[in-house]
Amino acid sequence: MTARAWPAEFRSHVREFIHTALPPALAGVTGFAERARAYRAALHRAGLAGLGIPAEFGGQGLGEAEERIFAEESAGSVPGEDRVFQVGARLVVPSLIGRGAHDLAREFGPGLLSGEMICCQLFSEPEAGSDLAGVRTRAARTKDGDWLVTGQKVWTSYAQYAGLGLLLARTDAEAPKHHGLSMFLVDMDAPGVEVRPLRQMSGDCEFNEVFFDEVRVPADRLVGRPGEGWPAAVAVLGHERVGVSRGDDSSPRRPIPYERLLELARHGGRDSDPAVRERLLDAFLGQRTAALVSRRIAARTLAGAEPGPETSVGKLLRTANGLHAARLASDVALGAGATWAGDDTLAADAAFWVLDAPGMAMGGGTDEIQRNTIGERVLGLPREHSVERGVPFRDLVRTREGQQ
Repeated sequence: MTARAWPAEFRSHVREFIHTALPPALAGVTGFAERARAYRAALHRAGLAGLGIPAEFGGQGLGEAEERIFAEESAGSVPGEDRVFQVGARLVVPSLIGRGAHDLAREFGPGLLSGEMICCQLFSEPEAGSDLAGVRTRAARTKDGDWLVTGQKVWTSYAQYAGLGLLLARTDAEAPKHHGLSMFLVDMDAPGVEVRPLRQMSGDCEFNEVFFDEVRVPADRLVGRPGEGWPAAVAVLGHERVGVSRGDDSSPRRPIPYERLLELARHGGRDSDPAVRERLLDAFLGQRTAALVSRRIAARTLAGAEPGPETSVGKLLRTANGLHAARLASDVALGAGATWAGDDTLAADAAFWVLDAPGMAMGGGTDEIQRNTIGERVLGLPREHSVERGVPFRDLVRTREGQQ
């Protein structure tokens, strides 16, 4: 079975996949990673994995129209577990292509798109916070040209399942902090890599700490050239904001859909309440607005443009929609103190969404960072003052630690 370029045929093909091919592929498959792999494998067999990725890198080489049709037809049918593949399929492969790392994209693209390999993003660090360029994990070059990586990452989604990691590390402490960084693809099974899952209040273990103790990374796993890590990271974050601003099932963490909110309101007998109906209308309008913004951003990306600062608008919309939806779900589906009856599975499902919602304000960059980006790069406001600009990173570390 192969994808069709003509919209009507393509829509029919997607429907056949959703309603005919997918159910038996997932039948009897349990476990988070197992269901994710089963779905991805079925998607790949149907010729629907990596719709906008060129064929030479393992994708289908199609366009925005096919992406939109797939999102419309698959709404509500994509298993939530597929989010474990979003870093590889939506961030890493497009970023490797965009940065000209075509050999790496050819080597890893097919596996990342087909479900054979899971990839995580190793950017955030405990002492850096939202200051991404402040990473301290270091990569030192060996005599034979390989690299040795030592340091710690945190808030790494699904690292416990990943075989590959996209790592941002410091390779030159004498350069200013934005210029001494490099990017690598790291084997997560390599000696010296340790992954520790973090339990969240929702009960989920999406995030992890990842430790590196002199982990050897081959020379050909460097993305671009040494010192080019910052622009590469900015490109990856642009693709990440495209992903997180999407309102469809492929979003790694998304607002509770309007349709589910309406179901919860009916379940709680609140759907005729005028105040609730007004809030449902706000949720519908927010969802629709975010979808239109996401479609415009996706069209630019598929046309070959690198994601720009406009993606921050989509990210802020998603956060606002997510928090609004969580408050509404809590009010209509949960009792006093956000409690529910033990046998009420719909309310229990709503409770998970409510507890998971605050992370939307942080994942993909905090809302404060997005507002700075919009202010400086979209509205042209003066840049935020920084005493660190042009100062070698080694001196910044000494100053912060009181070693003047």
